[in-house]
Amino acid sequence: MSLSDIRKPITHRSCRKVIRMKNYCIAVLLLIAQSTFAQNNEQEKIDKDVWLNFMQAYQDLDATLFNQIHTNDVIRVSADGGNMYIGQEYKDRNLENFNRWNAQKVKQRIEFSFLKRIQKGDWAYEIGIYKLTRYNAAGSKSYYGKFNVTLKKVSDIWKIYIDSDTNENDTIGEGDFRKGDVLNH
Repeated sequence: MSLSDIRKPITHRSCRKVIRMKNYCIAVLLLIAQSTFAQNNEQEKIDKDVWLNFMQAYQDLDATLFNQIHTNDVIRVSADGGNMYIGQEYKDRNLENFNRWNAQKVKQRIEFSFLKRIQKGDWAYEIGIYKLTRYNAAGSKSYYGKFNVTLKKVSDIWKIYIDSDTNENDTIGEGDFRKGDVLNH
């Protein structure tokens, strides 16, 4: 077999096929990039609308801001306590807690680490670990828990629709927190 047998002439038809295949690949890559970009934008909006405001409300002891990041029909489940609070009942409890913290001059900071974040349209589901640090004259103490939330976009603003957490019998700690993607603020 000679080199001329191996080489086949390139025809106009085969060039068109190669060009079509390249164009197809470029189009697929652009669609993937656009989808990733759109999802990243929504994730940034969720962070801004929900999580950064959550952190600010806890730091400033601002019950009004905290209640604003929840839907009016929010469902709050405390798995460890076996309690469920719905809508205004939950928001009223928040006012009581924040008023008590303000009276006690509580100093605190909450941080979030995400293990899973899924978003589709006006809905999102997120699993993660929170770290609540309380400060006093003797120093600080951190508390950890695992959260599962369903978020809903209401009038173009992301809000918490269902919120559940557990400390899994105090087995969650700093190592679990560090395993996720920590939200920087």
